[in-house]
Amino acid sequence: MTINTTDKKYNSNVEFRKIGKKEPKWLYNFRKNNWLDFDSMSLPDRVTHLWKYTDPAQFIPESPHEAMNVMPSADEKAKKPILESNYSGYGYNRPDFMTTAVIDESLAENGVIFKNLYSAVSEDTDIVGNYLGHLIDSSFGKLETMNAALWNSGLFLYIPDNITVEKPIRLQRHPAGPATFLRLLVVVGKNSKVTIIDDYSGKCRINDALINSVAEIFVGDDSDVRYANIQRFGDDCKSHITQRGRIGNDARLHSIYAGLGGSVSKVNAGTVLAGRGAESKMSGIVFAADRRHFDYHTRHHHVSGDTHSDIDFRMILKDKTVSAYTGLIKIDEDAENSEAYQINRNLLLNKGAQAESIPELEILCDQVRCSHGSTTGPIDPQMLFYLKSRGISHNEAVKTVITGFVEPTLAQVPEELAGIMGDLIERRLEE
Repeated sequence: MTINTTDKKYNSNVEFRKIGKKEPKWLYNFRKNNWLDFDSMSLPDRVTHLWKYTDPAQFIPESPHEAMNVMPSADEKAKKPILESNYSGYGYNRPDFMTTAVIDESLAENGVIFKNLYSAVSEDTDIVGNYLGHLIDSSFGKLETMNAALWNSGLFLYIPDNITVEKPIRLQRHPAGPATFLRLLVVVGKNSKVTIIDDYSGKCRINDALINSVAEIFVGDDSDVRYANIQRFGDDCKSHITQRGRIGNDARLHSIYAGLGGSVSKVNAGTVLAGRGAESKMSGIVFAADRRHFDYHTRHHHVSGDTHSDIDFRMILKDKTVSAYTGLIKIDEDAENSEAYQINRNLLLNKGAQAESIPELEILCDQVRCSHGSTTGPIDPQMLFYLKSRGISHNEAVKTVITGFVEPTLAQVPEELAGIMGDLIERRLEE
């Protein structure tokens, strides 16, 4: 159930106090202020292009105050998950909102922290308090503000200076009821390196169950972070994910997105290139069938000069699916010598699929180099004819063309992540 009005109020002061005694005062105040803001905000205007193709009302639960009383569970008594040999860390949330994490002992000895965010707000206040909500705040809108007030499952990762995490850290994020509010805070120091796999998966078991997630990633000077956001929820899930990265001098952030599941998925992803010499790359693959709805918005904000950004998003659409992609490149007045590139390609496998593509530039500086482009169309029939003339069946020919379509993007993805994404795409092709 969802509401279709922006005028409903939730008696904020009374209902919020129910959880006030169960968490640190600073977090309580943080939540309460965001709850009050959420209560006073209207839903995003459908006239704005970011919400032109997706109704934001469907991401508001019928009774947000019920989610207010669903507290995160501290994990002191939770059984730690088994850490597989191919990962440096592993964290997940259970249906009872218990969130737990484990990190390689050698990394923990060197100061790496990976734990339940709810525990970290008390145990690592000096770090969490200085970053939580500082990158994604109430200025983003009603849905992000709701997450700040209601998050009931979160993970916290801290990498000190001069640390290289050799193997990926994997997060498994599952729906845990009619409305699940997920949070991720990543703080990486200077001259460090880490790969994060943020895997959203599982069946909601409740029709039109909602998942609202916010991820903040802070990357220090000279560091290299690779972040993979994989959405493969069941068909009964609706998800709204907001992710932002902020990178320092000569730092690098490669953000990778895969959209494969859910009934409706809205993703707002971006990077702030705050340091001189910063580099951001975004790679995305969406494979949609049946009547799925995907809406992606990406944003590269060049604050400093001598920065570089690159976006490559590819959509494969079948049946009655709808895809909307909006990509913004913004370059500030003082960001001279910046370079920014953006491409969105849409492959339509039948006439019923629909793709919208809106590339945008906001350039406030003359001394820059930018380009953007977009293509939408069906499979070239000559390609199919060529393959079928060599004894390949129609279905196998289509699979071959699709594989070739996504290969340039997968080639840009780090090997350990390309393998995971390739396997997921292969499974979808078999289906």
